[in-house]
Amino acid sequence: MKWWSNFPPGGVQLREAVFGHGLFKTKDPKSWNWDLENLGRHCAEAWRDDLLEEDRIWAERHRKKFRRWIDNSRPLGVGRRNAGALPSRHGRLDGHPAPPWPMLLEAVQSAFFFMLEAFKNDHEGTSELAPIDPTSRLHGTYFWRTLTSDDTAAEIRAEALRAFRRGFRIGRRGKPRTLTRPIPPMLTSPCYWGGPGYPEFPGPSAARERAIKALPFPANREELTARDEELRTLYATAWRDDVPEEDRIWAAAFRNACTMSVNSPRRNALAQSAYEGYLRSSDGRFGGEPARPWPSLSHVASEPWRSFVDRVEEAPEGESELATTEAAV
Repeated sequence: MKWWSNFPPGGVQLREAVFGHGLFKTKDPKSWNWDLENLGRHCAEAWRDDLLEEDRIWAERHRKKFRRWIDNSRPLGVGRRNAGALPSRHGRLDGHPAPPWPMLLEAVQSAFFFMLEAFKNDHEGTSELAPIDPTSRLHGTYFWRTLTSDDTAAEIRAEALRAFRRGFRIGRRGKPRTLTRPIPPMLTSPCYWGGPGYPEFPGPSAARERAIKALPFPANREELTARDEELRTLYATAWRDDVPEEDRIWAAAFRNACTMSVNSPRRNALAQSAYEGYLRSSDGRFGGEPARPWPSLSHVASEPWRSFVDRVEEAPEGESELATTEAAV
């Protein structure tokens, strides 16, 4: 059984488990901050109105847990009628929510428990793990002890909370426009579609796609052409306005994968241009040190430049460059 099969096909619980795995598999604070930012974005999804039916129970539970902190998290000087707030039928989020430390801990704990659920089949029957209470396992991890210990450097906690808040703020705004720009319908799948880690979506169209791809390699060019045409016809149905109810999860996932496959390279190119433009103005130095070329940057190091591009493209008309820059960091 695949580990992700423990979750419904909507996806939010699976993503939370993945973020939990990222946090607890390393002892590197820089890596923690990246995953905490992702976790913050993820928590903000609980206030979205467009979640799939399969994800709404998760969202309702998270809103109930987090609302006590979010409703009272406004920084000084920010009123309840802030124009930047996200409209939602689940309650209005303030334009500048600042989740406090207890909310970060609650989110980390939730991600850890989802991670355990994801991998429980890998450990069933093992005497080493089965008898241990999940909360006891959490409290015994290096990451949790670091977050909760009085001996932890204040700087580590401050950076962690800043990353979580930044992610929540970005997630509150929703997926950036740089990744949601409309594209013409694609009738061929992205190269990574259906690869390792992809769930087996429900519905007859998903089942038909799997059946076609499971066929032996075509014996000749005519058979290959016919099979490609059959897939193109199938993928065309994902872009229709009247997708059958039983195919909607597969169709939405396919459209999203196609949109990301087009928009992500463009977003990366803009981020690279912004980074290299900065280096030209700083004599090739970043943070006081000689800067590495863009291709050698880790995803963690380059992602802030993508976020910067997102904020620049979404800046309100008439906003000053200084205000745009401050909102992006």
